[in-house]
Amino acid sequence: MKRIRTVVTGEVPREDAGKQGRMNTSRFFLAAILSLSLLAPGALPQATNSQAALIKQSKITFVGTVSQVAATSFAGVPKSAQTIVVRVDSVLKKPAAVSLKKGDTVTVEVKDPAAFPEGMQATFYTEGWIFGSGVAVKELGHAAPSAADTGAKTVEQVPSEISDQDLQRLIAASDYVVIGRITDVHPWKVPKSAAPRYRTSEHSASWQEAVLQVQSVLKGPKLKRNKIVLRFPLSRDVAWVSAPKF
Repeated sequence: MKRIRTVVTGEVPREDAGKQGRMNTSRFFLAAILSLSLLAPGALPQATNSQAALIKQSKITFVGTVSQVAATSFAGVPKSAQTIVVRVDSVLKKPAAVSLKKGDTVTVEVKDPAAFPEGMQATFYTEGWIFGSGVAVKELGHAAPSAADTGAKTVEQVPSEISDQDLQRLIAASDYVVIGRITDVHPWKVPKSAAPRYRTSEHSASWQEAVLQVQSVLKGPKLKRNKIVLRFPLSRDVAWVSAPKF
């Protein structure tokens, strides 16, 4: 039975962090994947890196038509050659606290005014700037007019596509990727030799061991047995809240 301490990548603080620093974790990543089709070629759609980054960074995303250039939509916004007024055709993403709907006008401070003639339609990826009797935003990027009609679909798809990209990076960095089922979870008994390093405190990890019954190995050397033991912190203390739980 192969034992692996953790499935967390990076570093996780240990209980005696004040004296011992941070605990290096294993590079092993073991995913209990329900379907092999998730890893089949073509099953992980990807947005372009630039578009995915824009959607991830953008707080307010909308499709709109430029109605005025070198202008603003409400008092209080400094007018310049970089400010344009855009009529909102559809709202794709916004915080709940921001009042914005189809038909509203928005002031957008753009990066390149020459790229926005009057009458042009585009998908605008923006961040908030000034809020008052209207909404003013700063452009992070925009989609070409021909892509505006697919903007809504793209914004809906990209969060899952970003997750797929993250998964692919984890798989590439992992020594093992397996499909399996957790069959047992029990407390980890600290060896006497290691006891001084695992003192009880308000940040204690409450280490557990999960027995993973391996059904197939997608990446990594062949296992001698079809079981792997995963050691993980059960505690939901701030020091361990992001660690996987089984």
